[in-house]
Amino acid sequence: MDILAIAALCIVTAIIAKTIQPTNQDIAIVITIAGVAAVAFSIIGTISDVLYEVQNLAGISDISGSYISIVFRVLGICYVCEISSSCCRDCGESALASIIDIAGRVAVSVICLPLIKSFIQTIESILELG
Repeated sequence: MDILAIAALCIVTAIIAKTIQPTNQDIAIVITIAGVAAVAFSIIGTISDVLYEVQNLAGISDISGSYISIVFRVLGICYVCEISSSCCRDCGESALASIIDIAGRVAVSVICLPLIKSFIQTIESILELG
């Protein structure tokens, strides 16, 4: 699915949801969630293609697989947090959305600790050579 089709689907879903919202807010939320799910399922194939290409590039450039794994996990956390916090904000639950954002930042920080450790070790080794 191309970006124009995705944009059109999202705009049509938003218009339908906003039209229905004054009379039945629950159905409007369900329509919005269905639109998000439809777009998510349509882009899964594209995401897998991107992941495959990044893995190939990492193999060619001799980048450690653990670093690539960290990058993919961080991207996954960012996507999940963004989508879920946006859904909470759309439902009027800004406190829940904020705590999702904070939890995502903490999770990313924890996952990046090995990268930070490796970076510090690299700097230490460069300073010892000098």
